[in-house]
Amino acid sequence: MSESAQPEAATTEEAPAVEPTEEGTDWKSQARKWEQRAKENLAAAKANDDAAKRLAEIEEANKTEAEKTAERLAAAEKRAAELEAKALKAEVAAAKGVPVSLLTGSTQEELEAAADALIEFRGEQKQAPSSSALNRVNGAKASGSTADQFAAFMGGQLS
Repeated sequence: MSESAQPEAATTEEAPAVEPTEEGTDWKSQARKWEQRAKENLAAAKANDDAAKRLAEIEEANKTEAEKTAERLAAAEKRAAELEAKALKAEVAAAKGVPVSLLTGSTQEELEAAADALIEFRGEQKQAPSSSALNRVNGAKASGSTADQFAAFMGGQLS
């Protein structure tokens, strides 16, 4: 027979009991004792791991609450700054008589400079011809298209 055909009973036999040596040490009982201590230490380590996880969760919960508070504070400060900027823009726009939407800048000096530039631009701007002015030039009819009206206007200007 081949080696693999041997019964498994031979491989599952228990090792013979260890006799105490000349010094009187029973190594098998010592191994069991240390195995038991290792199991106890493993159980204690698991308990410590559980306690460490709970502590980490508590710290995370506290940190998360602190972070939430910090985020709310930052959002409130940002909102306050935006409202102050809007109020300042409205104040400068009302004082200078320009539209709020056209003002740029973040300080009062920048906003006033932008308002002054708009006022200067508005004063230099030539007025565009109105549609009624286009109709009057060269007798263009009101029912004509805008392109016809423009052509009539430009024809009257070029002549």
